[in-house]
Amino acid sequence: MSVLASATTAIGSIASPRRRSTTRVTAARRPRSHVRLNANEGGDDQELDFVTRMVLNVFGKDALDDPEPMGLKRMTKEEWPDQWPALTDGTVAETLPTDDTPELKMVRAVCNQTQLEFQPLGLAYDADTHGWRASSFHTQLDGQGAAILVATTMDGTVFGGYNPKGWLGYGEWLDAISAFLYVYQKGGPMGGLGGGNGRPVKLAKCGGSGMAIIDEDNKGPKWGPDGLNIDLENRTARSRLGTYYDKMPGGGKTLFGGVGALTGGGGAAQLKTLRVYVALGDSELAKNYVPNMFQFGKGELEKIRENDPKPGSSDEADGSGFKMPKMPWDK
Repeated sequence: MSVLASATTAIGSIASPRRRSTTRVTAARRPRSHVRLNANEGGDDQELDFVTRMVLNVFGKDALDDPEPMGLKRMTKEEWPDQWPALTDGTVAETLPTDDTPELKMVRAVCNQTQLEFQPLGLAYDADTHGWRASSFHTQLDGQGAAILVATTMDGTVFGGYNPKGWLGYGEWLDAISAFLYVYQKGGPMGGLGGGNGRPVKLAKCGGSGMAIIDEDNKGPKWGPDGLNIDLENRTARSRLGTYYDKMPGGGKTLFGGVGALTGGGGAAQLKTLRVYVALGDSELAKNYVPNMFQFGKGELEKIRENDPKPGSSDEADGSGFKMPKMPWDK
């Protein structure tokens, strides 16, 4: 894996390169013993969902008192938030003591119900520092795990996207039900951003989890084929909503056209800044996590990528990251 540049900025700490698991531990799970069995029972708990009803029918009511009935452990939103669609009800995550810049506070606000919500964030990629190049983007971010991008347009709109899977640059079209886009529109009280109430507008993945993230080597970040497409070399971003990510409130079809913009799907914007943050360190759940047979084991990804072109090498000089072999007819 390529080593991160040592340059620091005033925006935040530069994250250390590593391959991270995409799991974390948060608050303790609520006891299951008081889950109500029908809608007529009192209490604040929700009705049983499909999986819980199935466990009830197969193992009986006593199984609900055991958090791991018959050795089966239930996933919860607290432990595995990225197994659920993005939370778009207007709530925001609370800031952490490490969120010491206005940008970090805006990024933190959209991280509720994600694996980054309670993790200190470090700056892994800054286009102004590391270069407005797709190759630099992947050098800094491949293998870093879940990440959140924040960018500013020339007219002052702050927007971005959450990638719960992270980038590897292997040409994959990743499923990610928890991926989302967001925008702070101009005119709100949060530093002049955020719309009428100063809160971000979050747009969840729609149409299922498929093709949430387009992770292609030597290309900029993409959320869906058309949700958000960033061309780093030309410093532009294009957005068309409604196919892979929800439309804006009021039906707007682009991140850059305003809440009420009903036309202009595929709208483009010129970029002023672009940065990507990742978690600093690992959660306890991530530290103790054992990869399954379908995941990279410790050190396997680093072994695969040890021969990748290094930043500034001749292989990267043309920005492609690939050097054609010399043929006999080449002079």
